[in-house]
Amino acid sequence: MQHTELGNLLRISRCFDIFRRQKMKDLDLYPGLTMLVSHVCRNPGCSQEFLAEKVCLDKTTVAHHLSRLEEKGYVERRVSVNDARVRAVYPTEKAMAIYPQLHETYTQFYEQLLRNLSDTDREEVARLSEILYHNALALVKEGKA
Repeated sequence: MQHTELGNLLRISRCFDIFRRQKMKDLDLYPGLTMLVSHVCRNPGCSQEFLAEKVCLDKTTVAHHLSRLEEKGYVERRVSVNDARVRAVYPTEKAMAIYPQLHETYTQFYEQLLRNLSDTDREEVARLSEILYHNALALVKEGKA
């Protein structure tokens, strides 16, 4: 087996990173940070743990990235009103101002990626990619146990 499928998925991911860099070169953020900003804008008050799960990074890396985003004025962290042990993450006005650009960039890439697929094919890609994601996540979680 040549593992072509995995290679294609990895190449798509790299293309997405390149595309984001091209589209967002005017921002002082690299692709990993833009993903966090997007998630925080869509989920104001979320926890760092929630973000770590959404972007598939360890909590320490997410905390480091959030510190960078705080320094740049994109997010702020506050003690959660529901649990004093949790730091809730909120977007700033600066983050909300760039969110439409982030959303448009992601949408443009996804639409281009799926452009020649029928609705049925798109549904199948969604179904299969969900399975692949959960399989990969399970493997990563096994490694941490």
